[in-house]
Amino acid sequence: MSHKVITVFEDRKQKVTLSQTQINDILTFRSIIGNQYIRLDYDGILQIMHYVGFIAKGKTRLQILPKIYDDIDLDSEKEIRESMGVLFNLLKVSEFNKVLHLPNAQNNSLMEAELLEIFISIFADHVFHTYSKRMNREYIEIEGNSQFVKGRIDFVKTIKNNFLRKDLHYISYQSFEHDNLINNAVKTVVVKLLECTQSADNKKNLKRALMFLDDAREIELSMPLLESVKFSRLNMDFKPVFDMARMFYQNLQPENYIGDETVFSFLIPVNDLYEYYLFKLIDGMEGYGAKHESTLHFAKTEDKRNILTIKPDILVYKGERLILVVDAKYKNPGYGNGMFNNISRDDIYQVFAYGKAYGVKTVALIYPLFCKLPIESKTVIIKDSYGEMHLHIICVDIKNPDVEDVRQKLKEQIEASYCRI
Repeated sequence: MSHKVITVFEDRKQKVTLSQTQINDILTFRSIIGNQYIRLDYDGILQIMHYVGFIAKGKTRLQILPKIYDDIDLDSEKEIRESMGVLFNLLKVSEFNKVLHLPNAQNNSLMEAELLEIFISIFADHVFHTYSKRMNREYIEIEGNSQFVKGRIDFVKTIKNNFLRKDLHYISYQSFEHDNLINNAVKTVVVKLLECTQSADNKKNLKRALMFLDDAREIELSMPLLESVKFSRLNMDFKPVFDMARMFYQNLQPENYIGDETVFSFLIPVNDLYEYYLFKLIDGMEGYGAKHESTLHFAKTEDKRNILTIKPDILVYKGERLILVVDAKYKNPGYGNGMFNNISRDDIYQVFAYGKAYGVKTVALIYPLFCKLPIESKTVIIKDSYGEMHLHIICVDIKNPDVEDVRQKLKEQIEASYCRI
């Protein structure tokens, strides 16, 4: 692990040793992370909430990993490796992996690297292997004065521009060039990352990738320019590296601070990431289907205007029948002495309201497994004047990299809960 990277765990207060430059940089990160999600006290206690990922400016490099234990006596390097593994597990199941292309197999060397450097390494490797197979060349429309006739002569422009130069012709033609928008965007991002990386291996791999982009230019990137790129069967092989370049650009903050240093960030709300991870697990279960953040309008005025809506995290279906409403919570439910001791009343009220609105008898709160040993799901009976609702409290082992194993165990818990009704 680079000695320059500051590693913290989301929502955990940690004592960190910072230089004055790092303090100033972290304070400027408030404009990116949000004032309400970052706290730096005078005694060096740093707390980052809501997000996981990384943010880097100059020599200040901060990575925020998901909190997976509440024990404070853990070996820090071991916890960092395991937390990095959890982040990879969540990302690999999410839509982000369509761009990131994270390796299937986790290894210790990867888990011990800095998150930003891991992403740069993956990008450099994809650029090299993509362009070493074949070059991306496109027809570019070129026009201008020339002594040699090539393509089509524009006689109107020739007379207008070359009245005194009878040896010149204004021509237009198409050339099969490496200097095109896809290559230019990829090269621009590679050069930016070359300035950012502190890894000798990444510097070498980025320079190796640049050898294939000699004829491309560095350009001023913008989102409208990147969105103008069109892919067809002729250039589809280059879409993955272009999408990664676009990801880096989108997370390259446009602000330039003191010293003209670029700020790189890749920040994801941890609750959203965990929620989508659960959705993909459930949606992939044989015999089941799921909907993610489906909106229900449950209160209307007399003239049919919607005034209240609810949006549960996940709806679980068996065939066409809705059987379970799930609320995903990335926090420690506080299991101890056979009980969950850290589940708030608001969480129970919320999922109870979901069950009532959707007319189901089973609801679930699903948490990550913060303990070191598996926990059996628990059931809470919620009664009102209309009957009973079963609330199932389930913990998922997000530390397990075997997605199919996690999916199967979650399926068994959902089926056991459903069969009790």
